[in-house]
Amino acid sequence: MRLHPLLLAAVLVVPVAARATPDFPAAIARDLQLSAPPACTICHTTNAGGSGTVVKPFGKYLVSRGLAPFDESSLAGALAAAAGERHDTDGDGVLDVDALKQGLDPNGTSSHGPSLEDPTFGCRTTGGDPGSTLLLVAVVLLRLAAGHVARWRGAAPGGSGEPQRPSVPDRE
Repeated sequence: MRLHPLLLAAVLVVPVAARATPDFPAAIARDLQLSAPPACTICHTTNAGGSGTVVKPFGKYLVSRGLAPFDESSLAGALAAAAGERHDTDGDGVLDVDALKQGLDPNGTSSHGPSLEDPTFGCRTTGGDPGSTLLLVAVVLLRLAAGHVARWRGAAPGGSGEPQRPSVPDRE
Protein backbone atom coordinates (compact mmCIF):
# COMPACT_ATOMS: atom_id res chain seq x y z
CA MET A 1 0.00 0.00 0.00
CA ARG A 2 1.36 3.41 -0.99
CA LEU A 3 0.63 6.67 0.80
CA HIS A 4 -0.77 9.49 -1.28
CA PRO A 5 1.97 12.19 -1.66
CA LEU A 6 -0.05 14.91 0.11
CA LEU A 7 -0.83 12.58 3.01
CA LEU A 8 2.85 11.74 3.25
CA ALA A 9 3.76 15.45 3.27
CA ALA A 10 1.21 16.10 6.04
CA VAL A 11 2.56 13.21 8.11
CA LEU A 12 6.06 14.62 7.81
CA VAL A 13 5.18 18.27 8.51
CA VAL A 14 2.38 18.19 11.10
CA PRO A 15 4.57 16.94 13.99
CA VAL A 16 6.89 19.92 13.45
CA ALA A 17 4.05 22.45 13.35
CA ALA A 18 2.22 20.90 16.30
CA ARG A 19 5.09 21.59 18.71
CA ALA A 20 4.11 25.20 19.30
CA THR A 21 4.78 26.49 22.81
CA PRO A 22 1.63 27.66 24.64
CA ASP A 23 1.00 31.39 24.70
CA PHE A 24 3.23 32.36 27.62
CA PRO A 25 2.13 36.03 27.78
CA ALA A 26 -1.48 34.95 28.31
CA ALA A 27 -0.33 32.45 30.94
CA ILE A 28 1.64 35.20 32.74
CA ALA A 29 -1.48 37.40 32.70
CA ARG A 30 -3.57 34.56 34.11
CA ASP A 31 -1.06 33.54 36.80
CA LEU A 32 -0.39 37.10 38.00
CA GLN A 33 -3.98 38.29 37.44
CA LEU A 34 -2.89 41.03 35.03
CA SER A 35 -5.46 43.06 33.14
CA ALA A 36 -3.60 42.37 29.88
CA PRO A 37 -0.83 40.02 28.79
CA PRO A 38 2.66 41.53 28.74
CA ALA A 39 4.52 41.95 25.48
CA CYS A 40 6.69 39.06 24.34
CA THR A 41 9.60 41.50 24.50
CA ILE A 42 9.86 41.06 28.28
CA CYS A 43 11.78 37.90 27.36
CA HIS A 44 12.38 38.02 23.58
CA THR A 45 14.05 40.45 21.22
CA THR A 46 10.79 40.93 19.26
CA ASN A 47 7.09 40.24 19.74
CA ALA A 48 7.40 37.42 17.21
CA GLY A 49 9.22 35.36 19.84
CA GLY A 50 10.70 32.19 18.45
CA SER A 51 13.35 29.64 19.06
CA GLY A 52 16.56 30.99 20.57
CA THR A 53 15.27 34.54 21.07
CA VAL A 54 14.94 34.61 24.87
CA VAL A 55 17.79 37.04 25.41
CA LYS A 56 16.34 39.55 27.85
CA PRO A 57 17.53 39.28 31.48
CA PHE A 58 14.04 38.61 32.86
CA GLY A 59 13.51 35.74 30.40
CA LYS A 60 16.91 34.27 31.22
CA TYR A 61 16.09 34.53 34.92
CA LEU A 62 12.85 32.58 34.40
CA VAL A 63 14.78 29.88 32.54
CA SER A 64 17.27 29.70 35.42
CA ARG A 65 14.29 29.08 37.72
CA GLY A 66 12.96 26.11 35.75
CA LEU A 67 11.02 27.56 32.82
CA ALA A 68 10.86 24.81 30.20
CA PRO A 69 9.63 24.89 26.62
CA PHE A 70 6.01 23.91 26.02
CA ASP A 71 5.27 23.82 29.77
CA GLU A 72 2.99 26.45 31.31
CA SER A 73 3.30 24.85 34.75
CA SER A 74 7.07 25.47 34.66
CA LEU A 75 6.29 29.11 33.84
CA ALA A 76 4.02 29.33 36.90
CA GLY A 77 6.82 27.84 39.03
CA ALA A 78 9.39 30.29 37.67
CA LEU A 79 7.05 33.24 38.35
CA ALA A 80 6.45 31.94 41.88
CA ALA A 81 10.23 31.75 42.36
CA ALA A 82 10.56 35.36 41.18
CA ALA A 83 7.94 36.45 43.71
CA GLY A 84 9.38 34.33 46.53
CA GLU A 85 12.94 35.50 45.90
CA ARG A 86 11.74 39.10 45.54
CA HIS A 87 13.69 39.28 42.30
CA ASP A 88 14.33 42.68 40.71
CA THR A 89 15.97 42.13 37.31
CA ASP A 90 16.84 45.75 36.58
CA GLY A 91 17.64 46.74 40.18
CA ASP A 92 15.26 49.71 40.16
CA GLY A 93 13.62 48.77 43.46
CA VAL A 94 10.43 47.44 41.80
CA LEU A 95 10.17 43.67 42.00
CA ASP A 96 9.71 41.87 38.67
CA VAL A 97 6.24 40.60 39.56
CA ASP A 98 5.19 44.08 40.73
CA ALA A 99 6.58 45.61 37.54
CA LEU A 100 4.47 43.22 35.48
CA LYS A 101 1.39 44.07 37.55
CA GLN A 102 2.08 47.77 36.88
CA GLY A 103 2.36 47.11 33.14
CA LEU A 104 6.11 47.72 33.17
CA ASP A 105 8.94 45.75 31.62
CA PRO A 106 10.87 44.07 34.47
CA ASN A 107 14.04 44.55 32.42
CA GLY A 108 13.71 48.33 32.75
CA THR A 109 15.58 50.35 30.15
CA SER A 110 18.82 48.45 30.60
CA SER A 111 19.51 45.36 28.56
CA HIS A 112 22.29 44.30 30.93
CA GLY A 113 21.75 41.53 33.41
CA PRO A 114 23.21 38.34 34.73
CA SER A 115 24.92 36.14 32.20
CA LEU A 116 22.66 33.11 31.96
CA GLU A 117 22.51 30.36 29.36
CA ASP A 118 20.47 31.25 26.28
CA PRO A 119 17.36 29.05 26.04
CA THR A 120 16.40 27.43 22.76
CA PHE A 121 12.67 28.05 22.74
CA GLY A 122 10.16 30.86 22.59
CA CYS A 123 6.58 31.62 23.45
CA ARG A 124 5.39 31.21 19.88
CA THR A 125 7.90 28.86 18.36
CA THR A 126 7.05 26.03 16.02
CA GLY A 127 10.22 24.13 16.60
CA GLY A 128 11.95 26.92 14.83
CA ASP A 129 11.19 29.72 12.48
CA PRO A 130 7.81 29.44 10.69
CA GLY A 131 9.80 29.77 7.47
CA SER A 132 11.63 26.52 8.26
CA THR A 133 8.30 24.65 8.34
CA LEU A 134 7.37 26.15 4.97
CA LEU A 135 10.78 25.22 3.60
CA LEU A 136 10.30 21.65 4.81
CA VAL A 137 6.89 21.48 3.14
CA ALA A 138 8.32 22.87 -0.11
CA VAL A 139 11.22 20.38 -0.13
CA VAL A 140 8.93 17.41 0.54
CA LEU A 141 6.43 18.48 -2.12
CA LEU A 142 9.15 19.17 -4.70
CA ARG A 143 10.73 15.79 -4.03
CA LEU A 144 7.40 14.05 -4.39
CA ALA A 145 6.66 15.95 -7.61
CA ALA A 146 10.07 15.05 -9.04
CA GLY A 147 9.42 11.39 -8.28
CA HIS A 148 6.04 11.52 -10.02
CA VAL A 149 7.49 13.25 -13.08
CA ALA A 150 10.27 10.69 -13.27
CA ARG A 151 7.79 7.81 -13.12
CA TRP A 152 5.44 9.49 -15.58
CA ARG A 153 8.25 9.89 -18.09
CA GLY A 154 9.40 6.33 -17.49
CA ALA A 155 12.85 7.39 -16.40
CA ALA A 156 15.13 4.92 -14.71
CA PRO A 157 15.78 5.73 -11.05
CA GLY A 158 19.01 7.70 -10.87
CA GLY A 159 19.27 7.59 -14.66
CA SER A 160 19.65 10.25 -17.28
CA GLY A 161 15.95 10.86 -17.74
CA GLU A 162 15.83 8.82 -20.95
CA PRO A 163 13.12 6.18 -21.10
CA GLN A 164 14.32 2.65 -20.64
CA ARG A 165 14.26 0.59 -23.83
CA PRO A 166 13.79 -3.14 -23.68
CA SER A 167 16.83 -5.10 -24.80
CA VAL A 168 16.37 -7.03 -27.98
CA PRO A 169 18.74 -9.91 -28.72
CA ASP A 170 20.80 -9.53 -31.89
CA ARG A 171 19.74 -11.69 -34.80
CA GLU A 172 22.44 -13.44 -36.75
